[in-house]
Amino acid sequence: MSNESELFTEHQKKIVKQIKNIFVATDTLQLILDEMKEIRELSKIDEYENLPECIFIGGETGTGKSHFIKQYQREYDRYDLISHLGERTIVPVLYCELPKATHPKPVVSELLDVLGDPLKGLKGDVRQLTSRLVHLLKESKTELLIIDELQHAIEKASNTVIQDIGEWFKILINKSKIPIAFFGEPWATAVFDVNPQLSRRVSKRDFVIPNYTALTFDKFQMFIENLQKKLPIKPAQDLFDDEMAFKLFAASSGNLSNLVKGIIMPASISALKEGADCFTEEHMKLAFKQRKSLSQKANFVIKNPFKKKIDDIEGWQQLTSSHWDNTANTKAERIIHATYSRLKFKDIPANQILSKR
Repeated sequence: MSNESELFTEHQKKIVKQIKNIFVATDTLQLILDEMKEIRELSKIDEYENLPECIFIGGETGTGKSHFIKQYQREYDRYDLISHLGERTIVPVLYCELPKATHPKPVVSELLDVLGDPLKGLKGDVRQLTSRLVHLLKESKTELLIIDELQHAIEKASNTVIQDIGEWFKILINKSKIPIAFFGEPWATAVFDVNPQLSRRVSKRDFVIPNYTALTFDKFQMFIENLQKKLPIKPAQDLFDDEMAFKLFAASSGNLSNLVKGIIMPASISALKEGADCFTEEHMKLAFKQRKSLSQKANFVIKNPFKKKIDDIEGWQQLTSSHWDNTANTKAERIIHATYSRLKFKDIPANQILSKR
């Protein structure tokens, strides 16, 4: 059987890679970058003698947390160092996506595994594994820990489990003196709320990567404009134009992952595959149609906004963030999900639309 021809030429593959790795730092993301840089430098200046400052960055699913972390990691990738003491791997930033756990051991085991522990964190109790982790972090000259999906540590867990895992993180901070940047859904802060000592160590918890709303529609347009500048294949019309930007808002509910990964990336890649010079509204319409997750939400349906008149388009904007209900009984749902409201273009304040400001 003969091999099928590839969909993309070598040149097109390079462009696809550029598209999939585009990163635009919003004002919020820049603040977070600056904060992460500061807590790293403060601990280095202090030579890890005192307790570090740690932070929590919250955001609903799809607000761009994981893509942001991926881009940050690329700037500080691990490398091999050869000296008179031999060869070792330096890991300036250690990233770990937390497993769903009911005990600290899977957490410390996962950290050891991603750090490169030959034993993969499989041998020893929590105390022994923690000592090994701290030793290897020092050997690897790790300057920052990034703990992603913090909510996995507490999802459907009891207060006792949350307390135990929070206590382990407190011990890790105490022993390693290495700052930690925690990332997770807004309700993940419950792990701090039930452990006052950990809460004091993670005192900076005001960083939130938001979904865009009517009150930040101008910033949504500015993000799209900056994104468009970086695209190696351009749109047939400006994406940040008022009406086109609202179509993109309606298609994404103001969510960056929905916008970039759900609409713009597949539309531009589809045009590239066709050999087109640009991607059109028709490409975006098809991208929306092919991704059911964009239209089928928990309690509402989003209709395809492309090729519709602006007054007929209805989007949804986030009203409240998700949070953890600590007062709920053991068997009740503790995660209170984010709420949304309908939005039409005419509902956006004039001072939040770029062309009308």
